[in-house]
Order: sequence, then structure tokens, then C-alpha cells
Amino acid sequence: MFNKVQQEEVSAVASISDRIKMLRTTAGMTQEQFGELFGIVKSTVSLYESGKSCPNDQMKLRICEHFNIPLDFLIGISNVAEYQAGEFNRGILSDGTCRSAFLDLMEIRKITLEQMSETTGLDIAVLENWFVKEVPSLQQLVLVADCLRTSIDYLLGRTYTPTPPSEEDLEVLSYYHQIGKMDQRWVMGQMADIIKKREAEAESIVAAADIPARKVSGK
Repeated sequence: MFNKVQQEEVSAVASISDRIKMLRTTAGMTQEQFGELFGIVKSTVSLYESGKSCPNDQMKLRICEHFNIPLDFLIGISNVAEYQAGEFNRGILSDGTCRSAFLDLMEIRKITLEQMSETTGLDIAVLENWFVKEVPSLQQLVLVADCLRTSIDYLLGRTYTPTPPSEEDLEVLSYYHQIGKMDQRWVMGQMADIIKKREAEAESIVAAADIPARKVSGK
């Protein structure tokens, strides 16, 4: 269905909202038709395309599978709309970053390979070879990301934050990026003032709690 885009590179890196809109319009679908295809309402599609909301990992996977495109293309970090499996695999296996992220989060979450295998339905042998001899598929990434309560980006070593942002966090970030630079500086200034105020309040509370102790000791 998406052969036209798969045969050429897109001229510029885009955001996921741009990609979703391009995929929909190239396929000749309305927002309502796109929503029906993926089991979401038209307003949700509109939020995706405006950048006010972002599809979760499962929805990203479904979109990639339907249009037969790589995740890198969908999220806007690559202009190539066709799979480059060999190059992708070599990049993932090269420095062990992804393997480390996988193992570190397993330790943080206190989850064993046996427990993950039971939860995801993936063989232990498959999990043992993750980012060592084999690169996981998108479906496997989603299953393990859900099990570890993290994002695909963390497993792939693209972010150092294991906990994905909440919908509220994404809305705040989206709003911040839509305002002008002057307003952004004002927001950051207000945040700095709030942090300083809270730190001062915390110091006051500690100091106040320390006064009775000094009186008792006679100091």
C-alpha cells in the first residue's frame, strides 16, 4: 500500500505527527477512516497529527506493520521508509548499549528471564540472545517493554530514562514547544523560582525541627 514512499527517501526528517499525516494522506484516507482502521476515534487521529498526543508503543507497532515501514521512519529519526535490516542489526549489536539497557532494567524491576518468558510468551533462548546474536522484532520489543514498564526507545539505547513520560507530561512538553522563545524563557524562570522556594522551605523546616533539639541539649 505504501510502495510509493518505500521507493524513495523523504526529503527531510519529520516528527511522528508529520509521518502519521503523510501515511494517512498518501493512502488516501480521511482521519475517520484512519481511526477506524486502528480502532481509535477521529479526534485521537487529529491529536496525533497536531502533535498534541503521541501513540503508545502498541499503536506505533500496528501502524508500522500496516504500512510496512521501520519504526525509525515513523518516529522521525530516519528518512528511509524501507527496511534496511542488515545495517540496522549491525548498528544495534555494535557496542552493547542496548543489551546493557535490557539487563540493567531487568535488575531494577527485579524480573528474571524465566518470569519475562512467562509474561511475554517469548522463549528464554530468544531473550538470552537479545542484542547479542539477534536483534528483536518490533513485536518482541513491545512485549518486553510492556513487561519491564519502559519504552522501546530505552531498550534501544536512545534514551537514558527507563520510565516513559505520562500523557500529562507529553501534553506539557507539547505545549512548551508550541510557545515562543520568550515565553519558554519565562516558564523556565518560573520553574527555577519555584524550585528555589521549595528548597528554602525545606531548609526552614529542617532548621525549625533542629531548634527544640538544641534547647534540650542546652546549646
